[in-house]
Amino acid sequence: MPFITSNGCRLHVVVEGPDDDVPVMLSHYLGGRLETFDGQMPLLAGRRVIRFDTRGHGLSEAPEGDYSVEMLGRDALAILDALGLDRVDFVGVSQGGMTGMWLASQHPARIGRLVLANTTPFIPNKPVWDELAAKARSEGMADIAHATISSWLSDGFRSAHPDRVAALVNHMAGMPISGYVGNTHVLRDVDLRDALARIKAPTLVIGGAEDGPRGASLPVITASVQNGRSAILPQAAHLSHIENAPAFNAELAQHLAL
Repeated sequence: MPFITSNGCRLHVVVEGPDDDVPVMLSHYLGGRLETFDGQMPLLAGRRVIRFDTRGHGLSEAPEGDYSVEMLGRDALAILDALGLDRVDFVGVSQGGMTGMWLASQHPARIGRLVLANTTPFIPNKPVWDELAAKARSEGMADIAHATISSWLSDGFRSAHPDRVAALVNHMAGMPISGYVGNTHVLRDVDLRDALARIKAPTLVIGGAEDGPRGASLPVITASVQNGRSAILPQAAHLSHIENAPAFNAELAQHLAL
């Protein structure tokens, strides 16, 4: 089973597909795993694809302590360096999009095309993350996982796909407490607003039509990066790549010239 070490943390990495000029790296949301991009893999079959479990998730290690968006970005760089890759196209969902913003602004030569889905450079409500971290330590992950994933999915998806919803809840519920708490600090402390203007990579910003107030950052990101366009997907809330994979993949194919 492939693992790459970044700053003492072993990260679970899966590399698939043929070698090509610009591979694609996929980065998931808080509580996700690399498998949550299964719906994109048929589209990307002709490309080399790098998927990984963010530290604290899946089969990656979950060190104690606060994590930061810079730490997650450096994890991604460590993976690229270990694989001998100078440049990738990058697709990030929610927290994964934050990693993408950091990479594209701090290490622009490493990012070809950028996809930022259902993400934000800044979250104003900071106390909620400390409250969730405390709840995880005192009560475990089960209730947090159910409430979070349910709130991130559209009503239609929850009704039509109860088994898939249960699997997503189980992904988050199975996180080590240290991993969840470490990642809540990323979301509490992230502030990439000033970094957006430094992003030169052609950027596709994706939102879900049913994502409510969480979608407010879509026009801000699109207008702030140097070369951005946006797409709002119907029948999707916060996990648009799962809820409406055909629409997501159509936008992805256009942006990555697949």
